[in-house]
Amino acid sequence: MLSTARLLTLAALALTSATFTACSDDKEVAAPKYDVPATYTFANVNYSGQQTRLAMLGELDAYIKTANTGAVLDAQKLQNMYANTNNPFAASALNTAGKQLRDKTLSTVRAEYDGYLKDVATASLSANLPATNGTAGRLTSADGTKKYLVNAKGVELGQLIQKGLMGAVFYYQAVDSYLTDDQIGNAVDNKTVTPGEGTAMEHHWDEAFGYFGAPTDFPTNLTGLTYWANYSNQVDPALKSNKTMMDAFLKGRAAISNNDMTGKTAAAAALRTEWERVVAASAIHELNAAKGAVADQALKSHYLSEARGFVMGLRYKGDRKISDAVQAQVLAKIGDNLYLTTGTDISAALDLLSTAYGFDAIKGTI
Repeated sequence: MLSTARLLTLAALALTSATFTACSDDKEVAAPKYDVPATYTFANVNYSGQQTRLAMLGELDAYIKTANTGAVLDAQKLQNMYANTNNPFAASALNTAGKQLRDKTLSTVRAEYDGYLKDVATASLSANLPATNGTAGRLTSADGTKKYLVNAKGVELGQLIQKGLMGAVFYYQAVDSYLTDDQIGNAVDNKTVTPGEGTAMEHHWDEAFGYFGAPTDFPTNLTGLTYWANYSNQVDPALKSNKTMMDAFLKGRAAISNNDMTGKTAAAAALRTEWERVVAASAIHELNAAKGAVADQALKSHYLSEARGFVMGLRYKGDRKISDAVQAQVLAKIGDNLYLTTGTDISAALDLLSTAYGFDAIKGTI
């Protein structure tokens, strides 16, 4: 029989061994070493569906803008373009792509955008008439170079639709779907490789990048920026968002491909935070422009319509920084009748947004 002292010695040795083994295991699961490329040139990348929808919004927006020069819009064509039915697009590849904007719009606001499309078609019936408070038509800038179709309350619905769908489709799908645990969480398949698409986790990350609208060598290359990448570049002098966004996209995709789930999670969090900041800064950017054009109703309506679309977009992220109450206050200050919006109102909207996002030090430079 072993003595009590001998048993205690063996127990101590066993504890020491167990502790050493645990430390060894910790070392074995340390983050893997890997290189992060300078451009989005990974193996098996496909975000063609996102590029298709960006192109669809481009055609829809271009068609709506024909009313700025007097065209009457076809209400059914607008709905067809939104839902991709009856071959509405000039680019035939869009008609046969099997993709659409409407089914990717946040479900709770689809009917809202159906309504905006109907309303812009109705407003276009007066596209060749001058707009006044209470009457839809065209507003012309003081220098005569800009013409915008507005509704009876001075809202340029074309801009509201474009900026709104940037939020309700592109931003919403990226930050509240693809960059969440449902699509890139650790339970998502990251082993089975589909040629041309990668694993399910890699593909979902790529789709989020597709909705950003940047070239693979952004921000070194600023050619052909669309939608959010374009606006990130516009607010970049104040936010430095270009590098923040692209670095996170690159680091996250590299992390997924190298099974670094900690790195992936950190990159996704950085993207979701910075993308929301870009949306808020884009709204401030347009509000600043409106503040400088209060005396010119055409320009004021144009910029405020853009700002309203961006502010609406902030609600499409579940864990948004701005509260519902403050967002509602911003929209109230912008107003729904843009003829009545004053410079004081615009300044108040700016201050509310700036405070919510910690932009007070830079709000005048965005």
